[in-house]
Amino acid sequence: MSLVDVQGVNLVPGIMARSSLNPFQSPTLLDANGELCGAVLRIPKTGNISKIGFRTGTATVSDAIKVSLQTVDEATGRPTGTLIHADAYGVQASVASNTTYWVSLQDDIAVTRGVRVAPVIEFNSFVAGNLNILKETSGFSSYGFPYSFKYIGSVWSFSGNASNFGLEYDDGVIEPITGLFPAVAGVTISWDTNDNPDRRGLRFSLPYNYRVSGVFGVIGLDGDADIEIYDSDGITIIPDGTISLDKDIRGRTNRACFVEPLKTPIELTKDTFYRIAIHPTTGTTIVIYALDVTDDGANEAMNAIDGGVNFHYTTCDSVPAAEGDWTNLLTRRPLIGLIIDQLDDGLPYNVVGGAEIVGQSTAGTVEGD
Repeated sequence: MSLVDVQGVNLVPGIMARSSLNPFQSPTLLDANGELCGAVLRIPKTGNISKIGFRTGTATVSDAIKVSLQTVDEATGRPTGTLIHADAYGVQASVASNTTYWVSLQDDIAVTRGVRVAPVIEFNSFVAGNLNILKETSGFSSYGFPYSFKYIGSVWSFSGNASNFGLEYDDGVIEPITGLFPAVAGVTISWDTNDNPDRRGLRFSLPYNYRVSGVFGVIGLDGDADIEIYDSDGITIIPDGTISLDKDIRGRTNRACFVEPLKTPIELTKDTFYRIAIHPTTGTTIVIYALDVTDDGANEAMNAIDGGVNFHYTTCDSVPAAEGDWTNLLTRRPLIGLIIDQLDDGLPYNVVGGAEIVGQSTAGTVEGD
C-alpha cells in the first residue's frame, strides 16, 4: 500500500472546517400552552429508537416536558402532531437550566432508514412553564435539510442552523446525522502562557494511513501563539510540526478560522493517536472554541459528530516529558482539524528483491522463496 494524492482540499473533521465562528446555541422560549420546537430529519438507520436527546437553556419555571417523534406534513414541512407510533413519546418530569436530557420513549420504536420524522419538544401539560430549549447550534453552515422549527405565538418559523437534538437506538448508539448535533453545548476556552495548562488542543486518530499538509482552527488570536504537532509518544514535536501564529497578521481582530499549511507534509499512521496543541507565547489571552456533549451513561455521544470520539480535547502544562503528562477529555471537541492531501490507496503489493509491486496478491513473494 502507498499514499496517493487526493484532489482538492480534504478537511477532517469536515463539520469543524465549516464553522465560521464559535458555536453557540439559539434558545427558543416556551412559556405558553401549545408552543413547541424541534427538527425535521431523515431516519439514519433502520432499527429501534429508544431515546431522544435535547438540551435546555435557562429554565425559570419547570413544567413537565414531552418529547416525541411525529410524522411530517409534506405540504408544509411541519410536524403533523401525529406520532409515528403510539409509544413514540417520553416525558421529562422537570428540567434544570443548561442541562442535556436523554428521554426514554414509552417503548422502543421501530424505524426505517430514510423516512422523514420530526422530534418535537413541548409541554406535557402546561401549567406555568417558562424555559428555553436550545433547538439549534449556530456558527456552522446553513442547511436546507435537515432543519429546525418552532411554533410560538401561533406563528411557525424555520431555521437552517444545525439542529441540537440526538437520537439513541436500543443498541446504545447515538446515531450520527449530518446537520444534527447530539444536544451539544458551546464552550469558550481562554488562557495565556502563564496559565496551567498552557498547551490545549486536539488529540486525534484515523483508521487509515494519510498525509497531513496543514491544520485549521477557530481561534481568537489576541496574542502570538504556536501550533505544535506532537508525535504518538506525546513528547516529540514532529519535524517541521511547529507553526507560529502572529496576532498582527490576520484578516480580522475577532475570532476566525486560521488555515495554516505545514512547511513539510507529515505522513501519519492509522489507528495511532497524535496531537495538535495551541501554545500561547505571550502573556496575552488567546481563545479556542469547542463543543461539549453529555453522554447517556456508557454511550458516547461524541460518536454522533464526524470524527467520532477519536477526536477530542487534550491539555498539558509546560513541555511534556511523558505521555501521562497529558489530560484527555473525550466529551469535548475543539474546533481544530487536519488538512489531508494524501490517502492510502488500499492496494496490496508484493516485494521482489526489495521492490514494491502494486496490485498483486496480498500473499507476498520474496525473492529466493
